[in-house]
Amino acid sequence: MKTTARKMISALFISPQLCVIVLMALAVSPSANAVVAFGQEISIPRNTANGSILARHYITPSQVCGKSKCTVKKIIAFPNGGGGTSNAGVITTNVSGISTSLLINGRAYGNSTARVAFTQPIEVQLLGDGRENKGGSLAGGINISPYYYAIETEEYYSSFYIYLKGDITPIDGTCSVPSQTVKLPKTLIQRLERIGSTAGAQSFQIQVNNCPKGYNRIGYTLDPVGGVIENSPGVLPLAGGSTASGIKIRVENAQGTPATMGSSITVDGYSKAAGGSFVIPMQASYIRTDTVTTPGTVNGALNVFIDYR
Repeated sequence: MKTTARKMISALFISPQLCVIVLMALAVSPSANAVVAFGQEISIPRNTANGSILARHYITPSQVCGKSKCTVKKIIAFPNGGGGTSNAGVITTNVSGISTSLLINGRAYGNSTARVAFTQPIEVQLLGDGRENKGGSLAGGINISPYYYAIETEEYYSSFYIYLKGDITPIDGTCSVPSQTVKLPKTLIQRLERIGSTAGAQSFQIQVNNCPKGYNRIGYTLDPVGGVIENSPGVLPLAGGSTASGIKIRVENAQGTPATMGSSITVDGYSKAAGGSFVIPMQASYIRTDTVTTPGTVNGALNVFIDYR
């Protein structure tokens, strides 16, 4: 037996503090060729950095042109919901401190006559623009029922209109998520006998502290440093300092189910009337990911993003 097979594997799982504000909203369509983005009460921290994404709304190709693929031939952007147009990729809304952006295939558009085909949902974002968030209604003040974007496609005879609605409520303060290091116990490589085998589970908690009152919902999103590994739920890419191969770290919930990555999960127990601090029980373990393995150190890193609604 080779002596290297008896070496131990150590690991470092790192969860640094991050606070990125991301919101989701449902569509409420006022007509067959229009959509309302957001459209409900949205609570947002009063002071947000310029360019911070505060909310996201997705619109499918079938909503825009009635097909699975649309080709845009013209876009008109209306800052504040009317009273002029803009070529800028980010335009102001009717609420001080809040701007908006329309993204197709990941690119932001203002006025445009470029032909752009898309099969994935287009995205409307609410962004902090560096001004104080004073709250108010997103609905523009020029038209009776104002829209912020008009889109013409080759597939549909009429323009498609995007309205922004919803009341913005500024909240003083955000939650804090302290950084932490979780060290898995050393384990023998023989315990990871086949691909998918796990060993060395270590419990830990994500702490969400000092959340203020007033938000309708607080959520968290787990984002692996290095990106999500396709068809490997909960598995983290190897981080710097790793010397092992064929072995990674899998993050799981308290029941041992692989953690959901990239989607906002509600912080259980948060109350709009009370606020407070919360813990999210988790665990991490080694997982064999290849037929060939070598012992050594296994490191992974995970960002925790907090979102508010």
